Amino acid sequence: MATYDLGDGVPLEHEVRNVDQALTSATVTLGLTRPDGTTFPAPTVTSPSTGIYRATPIPDVTGTWAGVWSTSGAVVSVTPFAFTVGNPGPLAYTDVTTVKAAMGKTTADDRDDLIQQAISAASRWIDGRTGRRFYADTAATARTFLVSGRSACVGTDQVIYVDDIAALTGLAVATGTTGSYVTATGWEAGPDNALVYGRPLTEIRASAGWLPAYGRVQVTARWGFPSVPDQIVQAATLLAARFYRRKDSPNGVIGSADWGVIRVSRTDPDVEALIQPFVVPVIA
Repeated sequence: MATYDLGDGVPLEHEVRNVDQALTSATVTLGLTRPDGTTFPAPTVTSPSTGIYRATPIPDVTGTWAGVWSTSGAVVSVTPFAFTVGNPGPLAYTDVTTVKAAMGKTTADDRDDLIQQAISAASRWIDGRTGRRFYADTAATARTFLVSGRSACVGTDQVIYVDDIAALTGLAVATGTTGSYVTATGWEAGPDNALVYGRPLTEIRASAGWLPAYGRVQVTARWGFPSVPDQIVQAATLLAARFYRRKDSPNGVIGSADWGVIRVSRTDPDVEALIQPFVVPVIA
């Protein structure tokens, strides 16, 4: 069974053949059912050539989907099929080849599996240290934010601060209370030009008074960073190399022919300097 990432188009194709097994034209429709049993809106079916029918639906939930090609006219048939939709795992901010080059080791005797583990650990450490992640969701999902404590007045605008938003595509805003939201209009996302400079959107703003003082805002968006900044790639590479080398100093010390036993430092100042501009400030 084929597996696709959530938010990606699923390339589906169906052939219609007559009794002589020659491609032939017919009336073809495609039906899709979500994993929870609900019906997905009928996708558009195109025919690039005689007897070939295609559709590229974009699934909106994960799980195993059921589909059926229905053919009528010159040929009558029903062809069921299935596919799986998954949510991609967290992104690694560097790769094995880059880390090996940074260590000056490109031979086959290096343990690629251990390097990959170090890369994963370094990437998630950076997420935790900065308080954000540097990759974007593949599909828009809804999050709710309590207005109290997250909003401020800036000039004549009222602003609510939200999590990192990676793109304008799919962005929607609703206000109200849990279970009762009304689509909001007349708002803007900011800061201005954030996406142009590779930074995420973190504000939803409109004229003062559009937000209830103690209500909530529901924001549907692709959350995360638009793309991985160069500083984060470099920090992940340095940190992954450091983590990989720690296998040679499990007790926190490493031996040197010139300097004797040396204690491994707890932090890398270069890594800290690279990630510092991206740390989300915390107000106590």
